[in-house]
Amino acid sequence: MKVLKPLIGVALVALLAVCVAGQLSAQTGPSEKADSKASKSADQIPRAALLTERGRQLAEELRMLKRSRDSMGSKHPTLPLVNKKIEAIEEQLEAWEPAVGAPPPNPFHPQQEAKPQMNDYDLRQIVIRLTKRVELLEKRVAELEGK
Repeated sequence: MKVLKPLIGVALVALLAVCVAGQLSAQTGPSEKADSKASKSADQIPRAALLTERGRQLAEELRMLKRSRDSMGSKHPTLPLVNKKIEAIEEQLEAWEPAVGAPPPNPFHPQQEAKPQMNDYDLRQIVIRLTKRVELLEKRVAELEGK
């Protein structure tokens, strides 16, 4: 009788574990499909992008657009627009992928290191600043040439 009580306790704990595991798998659905879809989408989205708010927004928008594209037919009138939007978002997400190798030296500002992981938004801001600077320099040159 002394051996029977611990054995019954172990059997009840094992039965409880099986029931809880069954309940959890029923709530989450089939794990194989969810895992494959999650790994497939996670492979396309850089981990660094998921660390920022904008990156998470882009990842969510990409996921929703792909779901919409999958539900559309091949002759749907907005399919080309959805495909273009998906490509644009994928290009933006590629900006978060780590750069391979060391960045080239910056001859203009040697004290500042080049940022190897700049995203599209940062690059646009730099282009805008440089464009304004070039316009200012062109005005100066025009004034000096006029004198």
